[in-house]
Amino acid sequence: MTDPHEYSDAEEAVASSGEPDVTDQAVIDVDAVPDAEVTTEGADVTAEGAEVTAEGAEVTPEPEADGAQEPPAAPVEAQPSEDLAAALAEAERSRDEYLDHLRRERAEFENFRRRSTRERMDALDRGAEQMVASLLGVLDNFGFALEAAEDRDAGDQLAKGVQMVYTELIGVLKRSGLEPVPGAGAAFDPNHHEAMLQVEAEEPVDEPVVVEVLRPGYRFKGRVLRPASVKVAR
Repeated sequence: MTDPHEYSDAEEAVASSGEPDVTDQAVIDVDAVPDAEVTTEGADVTAEGAEVTAEGAEVTPEPEADGAQEPPAAPVEAQPSEDLAAALAEAERSRDEYLDHLRRERAEFENFRRRSTRERMDALDRGAEQMVASLLGVLDNFGFALEAAEDRDAGDQLAKGVQMVYTELIGVLKRSGLEPVPGAGAAFDPNHHEAMLQVEAEEPVDEPVVVEVLRPGYRFKGRVLRPASVKVAR
């Protein structure tokens, strides 16, 4: 290291002679700024190298995993326990019992409804049958009146009136279900005819035949209200 006293002696010599000292110039060259600038430039280079290294670190990709990650396995459903299976079986049995009971109840109700409807219709038919049966005597009297009117004048208004009333009455009863029992010319049927007289047939016949109706018979909706009183030929 240079002694400070040497710098003082040199300065005095320069001041007295007026010429610069070579030693002083050498000291100044040694401590000159360019050396520091070079050092600084080296530091800058080093920094730039550090930046390059950092940039290289950013560019360098991270190593990939050896293989793709496997998807998670599907959860395994838990098997029902024995108690749960027993409860389920009991519930199914109860359900079947209730459904079977419901079907029986529905079938019984349907049968009851049909039976009630049939009984109600039968009751209405019996009531109508009794009413029509009570009018059969009226029909007979109308028939007797018409037979008596045949001997009267054809222009008799009373006979025409009786005929009109009889026609209207018999029409209403027929629309309600009344129908006459087959009369003359029909085969004798003990379910519909009552033989009051029997005569010999003019020609041989295989079975008895109705030849005359003494009192007309009637049926109501297929049921015989009154058999016809007839004369039969054998």
